[in-house]
Amino acid sequence: MELTKEDLKLEETTLATTVEEINRQIDEYGIKITDEGQDLKEFQRLRWEIEQEMDKGERSAFIADNDLKIALLNEKTKKVRRLYKVKNSPYFGSIIFNDEPIYIGITAVKKDLDYLVCDWRAPICSLFYDFELGHAKYSSPGGFEEGEITRKRQYKIEDAKLKHVFDTNLNIDDELLQDVLAQTSSDKMKNIVNTIQAEQNAVIRNSSSDTIVVQGIAGSGKTSVALHRIAFLLYKLEYLTSGNVLIFSPNNVFTEYISEVLPDLGEDNTMQSTYHAFASSFISEYTRVESYSSFVERYYKGVRQDNDLIRFKLSDDIIPAIEEFCGYYTKAARFVKSLEYKNKHVPMEELNELLFIRYDNKPLFERLDLIAEKINNTYYTGNEKALPPLRNALLKITNFKSDFKEVYKFFYESAIFKDAYPYMFRKNENIRNLNDQVIRYEDATPFIYMKCLLEGYPYQVAMREVVVDEAQDYTYLQYKILKKIFKNAHFTILGDVNQTVNPFYKYDSLDILLNIFDTNSMYIELTKTYRSSPEIIEYANSILGLNHVSAIRKNVNLPVIKRPMTELKHIGKDIHYLKKKYKSVAVITKSIDEAKIIAAGLKEIYKEVSVIDVTTEKFDKHLVVAPAYGVKGLEFDSAIIVNNFSSDQYLYYVAVTRAQHELIVYE
Repeated sequence: MELTKEDLKLEETTLATTVEEINRQIDEYGIKITDEGQDLKEFQRLRWEIEQEMDKGERSAFIADNDLKIALLNEKTKKVRRLYKVKNSPYFGSIIFNDEPIYIGITAVKKDLDYLVCDWRAPICSLFYDFELGHAKYSSPGGFEEGEITRKRQYKIEDAKLKHVFDTNLNIDDELLQDVLAQTSSDKMKNIVNTIQAEQNAVIRNSSSDTIVVQGIAGSGKTSVALHRIAFLLYKLEYLTSGNVLIFSPNNVFTEYISEVLPDLGEDNTMQSTYHAFASSFISEYTRVESYSSFVERYYKGVRQDNDLIRFKLSDDIIPAIEEFCGYYTKAARFVKSLEYKNKHVPMEELNELLFIRYDNKPLFERLDLIAEKINNTYYTGNEKALPPLRNALLKITNFKSDFKEVYKFFYESAIFKDAYPYMFRKNENIRNLNDQVIRYEDATPFIYMKCLLEGYPYQVAMREVVVDEAQDYTYLQYKILKKIFKNAHFTILGDVNQTVNPFYKYDSLDILLNIFDTNSMYIELTKTYRSSPEIIEYANSILGLNHVSAIRKNVNLPVIKRPMTELKHIGKDIHYLKKKYKSVAVITKSIDEAKIIAAGLKEIYKEVSVIDVTTEKFDKHLVVAPAYGVKGLEFDSAIIVNNFSSDQYLYYVAVTRAQHELIVYE
């Protein structure tokens, strides 16, 4: 609903007042930062001059004072950056709640004791996302606050000028949301703070559950929700910093794609990793760990391999087999000789008593470490440098090995494995792979699990929040390991079982993951898609026989164009047609080989063709050629699908749902 002239004039005055105050604070903070920066330099210069004259206590106090000054200066600098970022668009919405106007923006703007703008993460701002006009309530530190929303207003502000303002009742299918959805895609993911929907807000602001598992359909905003949730938790939880948060992304391309969302929201980027990098940090026995993308690519390229064995290694059935094997390996472990070391004698019986009675509640190799530590403290100096040679001496008089590569190979020779494995075992192929310098993806997780059971988990206690995106790509065992390693962390897990590209492992539902985590956990489904047009979603639904997907984007009356594969030689005409209309075009294939063949032809015409393969970290989004598994999580204005997917319908579904506005399919 459009505003009256009087209301519009009042809004223009409010905006001018807010912008003026922001500019005043930027100038004020700028002067303080300059002055305090000079003071800090002088303070540090003085420290170097008199440090030698200080005693230990004075030096500690001086350092603490210096650190405090740096922290306060950094906080002021962050504040200026936040204000500078929003000075041309300080807010995007407002409500009147119990007769009080509340303006909502990315960062708070306070003048004296009054808030000109409230941070979108503040408790009262949840009213904007969750309620229509009428009775509403929000949770505050003092309990629930109830009242009436009598007005809900949205703004489009550019260069500190009102471009558009209107009253709205709903926040789901409104004018601003449709305007945002109609825009072309950008090279980097944008924040969605001005269009967060109620179902998304329920995930973002949930601070009562230790673990949240989100099943969200393609285009439901799962990744955006995860990043906004992090921003919310950084705002709400005083103990949490960006350094305490870890995001697991599907690949380096995706990591780069999401890199600007948190800075746009005024927060520092968090720690980020892929499961491949995480696994590599724990496996020193091999020179390299194969990535998930390489593993998937290996299958779709048709490489000859033992698919039955790969399926078993990735299955949940391998978990009890490894546990039983490690239990057997530990129970069979023995010291077979007494220790004769540096003129000291420790009887074999005493060593085995320590191994099986004193330290029986620890993993096998942790017991060995504790025995070495006890002997060192009892008979020698207790110096930590003496521990490694003493441990080696102890290991030489045992009947077990510390070479985990050999232990892992032994697992496949054991009766435990043979009893658990239901197919014909190609032993020679397996040994050949395990003797390679690169450990395959399907072996990496069982290898880590075995190593953790025998050596102990490498706990990462500093991480307090862990986010796993593309959750369907992780096996149940991977989650068991992550939960153990990040034992102090809360988890936000987001995925879509219908976007599974792993040909060997698929969840019926992600709610099974609740069995791994604490009882204080929640499973949530996001069932609305904001990415693709209704026409594209209807076509995507037909691939998997889905009917529960709700498309929010309005009809654009652009039906999916279907062409026979025999016309593929004319793909250049389709690309030319789409490039005239849209900023980004993706040509999506089943395999990397197909992508490279098409890209080679296109490079004769277009200089900016980007091919996404397993090594890609950055790319130009204007014209992309890639296999479907390489563009997971990404979106493009338009897409051309080269449909050689045959029975790989989930991979095909991923390919189709990358398109926002227009889709052409070569069938």
